[in-house]
Amino acid sequence: MNIEKLERDLLDKCVKLEGLEPEQQKKLINDTLSHLQSEWDIDVAQIDMPELKILSSAILTQATANLNAELQELLLQKERIERQLNKKSHTLQSTKHQLFTIIEELLREKEADNLSISKLHSIELQSMDLLNLLEEMVESAIITTLEKGSNIEETLEELAKEITIQTLDEGILSAERIRHVISTILRTAIEVSEASPNSAPAILEGTIKGMRTGLIRSLDNFNKKFLFTPDEAKMILIEDPHALYNELHHTDALFLHTIEALAAQSSPSIKSELENVLADIRYDMQELVLISKETIDVLGDKLSQLAKEAMQKSSDLLQSKKAQEAKKMGIHAWSVARSVIDGAIKGAKDAIDKK
Repeated sequence: MNIEKLERDLLDKCVKLEGLEPEQQKKLINDTLSHLQSEWDIDVAQIDMPELKILSSAILTQATANLNAELQELLLQKERIERQLNKKSHTLQSTKHQLFTIIEELLREKEADNLSISKLHSIELQSMDLLNLLEEMVESAIITTLEKGSNIEETLEELAKEITIQTLDEGILSAERIRHVISTILRTAIEVSEASPNSAPAILEGTIKGMRTGLIRSLDNFNKKFLFTPDEAKMILIEDPHALYNELHHTDALFLHTIEALAAQSSPSIKSELENVLADIRYDMQELVLISKETIDVLGDKLSQLAKEAMQKSSDLLQSKKAQEAKKMGIHAWSVARSVIDGAIKGAKDAIDKK
């Protein structure tokens, strides 16, 4: 039997399926089955898998052709919108940064003191979405470090730590945010390593160790923030309390698996370097395990209680003035905001240089 001819024939028989009522579709499909038996001598009661697959495919293809075309068009529109959103978001962040730079220049011209500049940096950081800028920040930080050419691993460890802390602290804590931050930082480090193979070991080891320390410090910051936030606002700090509680039992595994997944997608040389780093740190995760346990203890019985309350009053809570003020009070002000935005973190690098 010529499979290609059978396929063309069935597509032709089913061409009018789309848009018919179910009873009309049933009649046309029944006619097609009769056609199979009379023209192709196929016993439809004992039809083989290949023929049944061709029949099903022909029916589905012809009955959903316009729907598929509409879906593809919608997907293309969605992708165009996403590209526009990304472009506008990047433009928005760049414009904000440019305006804050102008404000800072004018304040300095008027001989504003360092405290005023620090306050401006704090305001700037709060107006920025670091998650949207994460890739650019990391790339700039690594390239700046490579250009300087000394203490690469130590500097990148400090930079990765600070960027991890500040990006995680900025948003609502969730396993997904942790995974996204870690994978974005490491993926950017891998891309730079591909272009600078001689520095790859230092880049990757410094970045991974810094991320690990940053994750530990961020969980510690969350513990303190959670403890001192009023009960009625605690749910604002957590996106999915039950998922977070379950994921925190395995934060070390989440960290390692995220790195392993990126290693599997990398070139052989980068994969080898990542595996070497993983071998070094795999048995040095005790601090991360302990801080995860502490976080679980801090959350404790509050999760079930707060989750029940949130089901009844989450809408009112999120709109209440008291909750919004509590949320603002719970977020740390970062004095090194400008340094992070510029991708340099001068204070951290200066500390390294003095060693």
